[in-house]
Amino acid sequence: MQAERSQALPGIAAAPKPGVAEPRRIEVSDPRADGRRRVVLLARDRVVIARSVAGVFMHIAMAPNAYRGVVLRMSALRDGIFHYEIRLAHRDPDLSITLHEASDDSEIRAEWRLWARFLGLPTLIEREEGRAEPEGAHLGEIAIARTKARRRGAAMSRRPRFLTRRKTGRPDPSRRLTPGAREIFPGSKEDR
Repeated sequence: MQAERSQALPGIAAAPKPGVAEPRRIEVSDPRADGRRRVVLLARDRVVIARSVAGVFMHIAMAPNAYRGVVLRMSALRDGIFHYEIRLAHRDPDLSITLHEASDDSEIRAEWRLWARFLGLPTLIEREEGRAEPEGAHLGEIAIARTKARRRGAAMSRRPRFLTRRKTGRPDPSRRLTPGAREIFPGSKEDR
């Protein structure tokens, strides 16, 4: 049985490749708009939504950080195949935008990460209907990860390499302190 390759929705743009800065223009469905469509322009520094409602043309421009993040969710299960959706999530559901839909798990994850990197937003997963949560642990806007083990001879080491091979000194058995006497300076000579 061959896995079905997913197809992007008509009008839905593929995720921008790393290093590409040109804006993406997509058309998405909008049940409240005239013609049930709206045009969205996605750029690194702005998101512009243009639609017409009851004959009144609206043009909404926002910074990408006005959005909560890029959400990956399972939209449906049809014929034993999971269908996934990538959405640009906003607190106002009318301003949320569907970026991509697919049925291939590995493809959708790659698109999801590319959109998040392009817009500079966190990746969110919707495990329960209506509740998007961060993909990994976060403290505010900082991602928390396990610390990685340090390698011996790391570039940030403060000691030169030859010093790491040196052994620590051992006390000289021929030098003894008299009982009750104390050493003023460790390592100083007694005859001075």
